[in-house]
Amino acid sequence: MTKNMLITNCQQSFNRLIGEYYLNRNYNVVFHFDNENSKQKYENELSKTDNNTDNYMLITNSNIDFNSLEKDMDIINDYFGAIDILIHGNEMVDETKFFLEDPIGLECTIEKLFERIYLFNRVVTSRMMKAKKGKVIFPLIFDVLYFAGYPSSPMLNNGKISLMKCMSHELSAFKVNVNAMTLGYFDNDFDSATKKELKKKLEIFALKPRLLPLQDLIPALNMLVEPPVATIGGENIHIGAGTETVI
Repeated sequence: MTKNMLITNCQQSFNRLIGEYYLNRNYNVVFHFDNENSKQKYENELSKTDNNTDNYMLITNSNIDFNSLEKDMDIINDYFGAIDILIHGNEMVDETKFFLEDPIGLECTIEKLFERIYLFNRVVTSRMMKAKKGKVIFPLIFDVLYFAGYPSSPMLNNGKISLMKCMSHELSAFKVNVNAMTLGYFDNDFDSATKKELKKKLEIFALKPRLLPLQDLIPALNMLVEPPVATIGGENIHIGAGTETVI
């Protein structure tokens, strides 16, 4: 039976790459956006591919609250059926840069982002609990990589890890698995000179680190999407040779 996947924050290309990977694995994928412009632009891009339009859905919700998300889930349910996998797409927040420019604004932004995460969890997992099946996954980016030029948010990361562990504890009785995956360094479309310099910085984690494209790291999510053991929950799996994420 085809599984249904919902990915949030699809205005970020990282999260769209995850969706595209699972489209190619014959999942039904719902790309959830927070603004219509991003959705329309991506819709035009997808229309030029060979993807079956019956296998994906694009939804925009710029003013998320409980009632609007319930309506979104009803639309998805009518089209695909119940959501089997919820992936909380990474917001790609550059926390340190944000803090230096607008510390109060950063506090408000983090608060709003966690409110969104809470609402998605409340609406989606309540349905998973009734069905007694489901998976919730938080893809993260290693905090310390900020110093090597990657966007990262320790506040979001650590908050998500704590939330993930609490949710796993509460939802495991309903056969809902909740986990996180933290990605280490990757090739973020760097030019050759930048990549060479970056590898020197990253040698504190591993000798002669390999910088794989982000697309090559995404399949690691299969450990959580299609786990070999049904009871994997409350885990933060680290991806990146020699990288200890410490969260």
